[in-house]
Amino acid sequence: MKVVKKMKLDIIFVSAVLVGLGVMMLLKPDTLKSAIGYVLAGVAVAAGLCFVIDYIRKPPLQDSGRYVLAIAMTAVFLGVSMFVKHKIIIGYLPTVLSFLILLSGTVKFQNSWDMKRLAHGTWGVHAVIAAVGIAFGFVLMMGWITGNISTWIGVGLIYSGFTDLVSAFVLARIRKVINKRKDEVDMTDVAYAAETAETAGASYSEEADGE
Repeated sequence: MKVVKKMKLDIIFVSAVLVGLGVMMLLKPDTLKSAIGYVLAGVAVAAGLCFVIDYIRKPPLQDSGRYVLAIAMTAVFLGVSMFVKHKIIIGYLPTVLSFLILLSGTVKFQNSWDMKRLAHGTWGVHAVIAAVGIAFGFVLMMGWITGNISTWIGVGLIYSGFTDLVSAFVLARIRKVINKRKDEVDMTDVAYAAETAETAGASYSEEADGE
């Protein structure tokens, strides 16, 4: 349950960041591009430091955190380089934000495929939503949209953040229902085994009394 709650908080945070960046790009893109660059640099450094703390707290050679320190160092160096080369980074900002839109679409596509594997009827709708995000992010990354690019990126980020939240919560509810049904089946098996054992024990007692 704690893992599920943490996952939901992470999803809400990421979705809020995407929507916030989208709104910033729509309102005052020229003024806020510099701020977004600094924010992304700060987030990279902060994430790297959090990974370092996570690495220190975990036992050595644990598979789940095997390369956490390497990821942390990369994130910190990336953030520092974004601070130092701020003007250059701003030039690549549209590509970076377009990549986030593309990444969001691929994550939703995996969610839709998981829904299909769980035999959920709405997986096709989520697949279409994911395909729109993937196509939108790819077109923006390729530079095929030249006019008013900041507005298009802002719309794409807001779309990605909102649909990420909806898709993740739907998938979480589906998994919850599946796990509940599985637990009910397991409890039925336990009850049946207990009843069988009790019947067998009673039969053995009757046979022993008869002898």
